[in-house]
Amino acid sequence: MRHVIGLLGTPPTRSPGQARYAAWVTIKEPICGQLVCLATLSTDSVGDWVRWMDDPTTTRYLYAPGDQPVQPHSPSSLLDWGRRILSDPERVVFALRHRESDRLIGDARLTPVGRRRAKFSIMIGAAEFRGLGIGTEATAMVCRFGFEQLGLREITLEVDPRNQAAVHAYLKVGFEHDGTTTMRLMPDRLARVEHAPAAQ
Repeated sequence: MRHVIGLLGTPPTRSPGQARYAAWVTIKEPICGQLVCLATLSTDSVGDWVRWMDDPTTTRYLYAPGDQPVQPHSPSSLLDWGRRILSDPERVVFALRHRESDRLIGDARLTPVGRRRAKFSIMIGAAEFRGLGIGTEATAMVCRFGFEQLGLREITLEVDPRNQAAVHAYLKVGFEHDGTTTMRLMPDRLARVEHAPAAQ
């Protein structure tokens, strides 16, 4: 069975603040900036996940101290992870595709943590696409989607303070520090850092 979850068209008549917002998210068309598109993620991408997770530059800041997995990742374990995360009715998952090449380069997620609040996470798995502004643009696009389409009032994230590139990107989007590892973003702080989409 192919598990997919993507971006919504028009949501049904329910309060956008209800936690189970992912249940009505269905793929229509990708949402594209100049550099990256938010699109459907599916378990067909397990091969990419294995390559990303085998790259120590991808996982360097992925785990909190002491949380590293005991066993190495395998196609089977990552497929199980993908099935769980994509079938979760309370989580919105986005594939990140490089706009020019349409290559899958990472993923991003919004996970509810309370009424109209969600936790953001992102991974640029393809190393050659880091440092190009793609993560910053994708972060801004996902957060704007959360505020404008899902009715969120606050988005938080956890970041290793040693990951200065990520911290800089989050600050550029409008996140503010709230402690050592937590950052918060309110709708009125969201910067419009997305590049203008190219003409169709």
